[in-house]
Amino acid sequence: MSVDLKQQLELADYLGALAVWCIFFGVLFILSVIFNFVCIKKDDDVTALERWGYKKNIDMKLGPHRRSMVARQIPQTVVADH
Repeated sequence: MSVDLKQQLELADYLGALAVWCIFFGVLFILSVIFNFVCIKKDDDVTALERWGYKKNIDMKLGPHRRSMVARQIPQTVVADH
């Protein structure tokens, strides 16, 4: 009596790991947005998630601050001509 220890992996087996990865980071993103609205007050500094959303021009509010307030708190880069 012999036991075959070789595994036969199919495409669905590999897609399972991808699905778990997507679900994990999706839940992490949703929780971070929820925490931004619950734990950050309007008079606090702009969060990194809000800065990222502003720089990527995402039409979604990622925190309690308005886009104009985020724009004021992001340092503007000045390009100097030589």
